[in-house]
Amino acid sequence: MRLFVTVCALSIAASLSAAIPASAAGDVLSGNMQSFGYLLGAPWNCSTNVPAMMGRPAYVDQGTATFDTVPGNVVRNHVSTSHYSGDFYFGFSDRMSSYWQVAADNMGGHSFLTSTDGKTYTGTASMGPMSAQDMVTYTKVSPAKVTVHEVLSGTNPATFDSTCTR
Repeated sequence: MRLFVTVCALSIAASLSAAIPASAAGDVLSGNMQSFGYLLGAPWNCSTNVPAMMGRPAYVDQGTATFDTVPGNVVRNHVSTSHYSGDFYFGFSDRMSSYWQVAADNMGGHSFLTSTDGKTYTGTASMGPMSAQDMVTYTKVSPAKVTVHEVLSGTNPATFDSTCTR
């Protein structure tokens, strides 16, 4: 669950707003998804403070996050560390008037989160029979630096802080 959450934290960074074209990916995002453009192109190097949990001590996880566009005005995010791999999709629903994010990873984890402002997402993250409420807050520090603060609440509450740069 800890690596799943790490990837959630890294990938949700895609929801931060900025107005930079997505031409590096060969496809231009439109409408509410234009704000994801700055994430496209070169990979992001991410560091996540993972708390002590599941009998393991706290540690810092290092990985890479890449973003590209896929059909439907959607951004795909792939996150990889030495122990983890996860894929995330971000879009905007006119019907729901909100951003959405779905994810699945190599540990059987999955999630669904929504946001009205593209900066704070809430929803549920699950792994097997375990489920937790998930709230993630994103801050774009600069065009080359993003921070993510994630709080999982439930049976095993945990807080994760990530910084991604390029």
